[in-house]
Amino acid sequence: MSWTVRLAAVFLLVAMLGAATAVAGPRIHRVILPPPPPLPTSLAFDEDEWSITPSKRVVAAGEVTMRVYNRGMDDHDLTVVDAEGRVHQVYLGPGENGTIVADLPAGEYRIVCSLEAGTPQSHEDLGMWTTLTVRDDPARAPVS
Repeated sequence: MSWTVRLAAVFLLVAMLGAATAVAGPRIHRVILPPPPPLPTSLAFDEDEWSITPSKRVVAAGEVTMRVYNRGMDDHDLTVVDAEGRVHQVYLGPGENGTIVADLPAGEYRIVCSLEAGTPQSHEDLGMWTTLTVRDDPARAPVS
């Protein structure tokens, strides 16, 4: 037998022994799951004709930072109404960007471009809206 055949036989034997011990070994189950990663507290919105695209769909309740980019050729805005009824809004010309910081409790929020509201040219009616889910974050819950 040539040395290459012997070497191949040795490798095959080692592989078979390794596979047998891997199958026969005990399975270890995790008893305690690791904590979930914290939810994000900021996100970005891209606007153009006629859409609003969020970088994330779910964020943590509390202070939320929203960065907005108008990638379209028309003026747009980004508008969100918080649970208290306060309107948070930023107006953007073509190519501009801006930021909204709002304190949002858990809930579902409709994010819209409110330009031309109530007219046939309403940006919201033309598709410039999205939803954002805000959740209480168990990873940030106070320890008692």
